[in-house]
Amino acid sequence: MMEEGNKNILIIAAIVALIAGASGGFFFGYSKGKSDLLAEQQAAVEAEKKAAQEEIAKKANPFGETVNPFEEGYKNPFESVNPFQQ
Repeated sequence: MMEEGNKNILIIAAIVALIAGASGGFFFGYSKGKSDLLAEQQAAVEAEKKAAQEEIAKKANPFGETVNPFEEGYKNPFESVNPFQQ
């Protein structure tokens, strides 16, 4: 009879330990997942802020999309009047 009482206590202790382990794992896993999600969201917000700042800087830069006005119209003045050309 004494062995049967010890066996019941051992089974109850094992069940309590499994429940405690499962609930602890769930709690710590949930909090870790939550902190990872918050960190991921924070990184996404920072990336959006940086992209918005770069877009504003592009719009504010007056020299960003300039074209050289002399690039197309350049002509060598000595090309047509070369006395040494044969």
